Parts: sequence; structure tokens; C-alpha cells
Amino acid sequence: MMRRTSASDVLVPFVAVAAVVYVLLKLTYNSLPPFQWFAAVPIGALAVAEFVMARRVRLAVRHEPGAKVMTALSVARSVALGKASSLVGAGVAGAALALVLTVLPDSSRTGAAGHDLWVGLVLLVVAAAVTAAGLVLERAGIDPNRDRRD
Repeated sequence: MMRRTSASDVLVPFVAVAAVVYVLLKLTYNSLPPFQWFAAVPIGALAVAEFVMARRVRLAVRHEPGAKVMTALSVARSVALGKASSLVGAGVAGAALALVLTVLPDSSRTGAAGHDLWVGLVLLVVAAAVTAAGLVLERAGIDPNRDRRD
């Protein structure tokens, strides 16, 4: 049985990826091409899709009137997707924070650093959104009456 994702489960990949990417960017940033903002588009789309899916899963699990029926396997897959997305989103957020911290000191002096700062902030926001969406989706699959049946 899977356990719920806790704050420490999300914090570990966030901090670990942030530290590794920060060191790598400090060593190699000058030789990298400018970062592109469109990398945030699929992450943002995933966050929106997971929030929508979480609503559907929650209605099905709670047997709300008018809810579409979902199989137990579909609910379990949704929960697993939410768990994975929250962890990956935390890692991407850590990488985005490392980018922001790397380019922030030079962002007012060079155009490339200013552009990369903007990209890092956008990535940070969408990564936080997909992390939140993953956590919401994971929790949507929890039956609120399970404790009464045990």
C-alpha cells in the first residue's frame, strides 16, 4: 500500500536538485545557450490537466450524484500519477530556483541573465503548480469513509 506524500517527500528532491543544479550552473552557465520559456508550457498544461482530473477522481471516489464512474484501477493510476508529478514538480522547482539564484546577481547587468531570470521564475511558478496539482490529485483518490470501514 502506498502512503501519502508528505512535506519531507517533496522537500528532499527540491533541495537535492536545487543544490546539484546550482553547482552545475555555477561551473557551466557561461557556456550554456539562453534558456527558453516554452519549456514551461507542457508543465503548466500538466498542472491544469491534473487539477481537472483531481476533481473528477474526487467526485467518483465520494460517489457524488452525477459523477462518472471510475474503475478502482483508474483511480489508483491517477493517485500514482499525482504522486509522481508532485515529486518531479518539486525537482523542477528546485532546478528553477537554482537558475534564479545563479542569474539574479547579473540580471541587471546583462540581457542574457535578465532573460534567464524571467525563464527561471516562470518555471518556478509552473513547477510549483504541477507539484500542488499532483498532491491534490493524489489526495483526491483517498476514500473519506475508509476509516469507518476498517
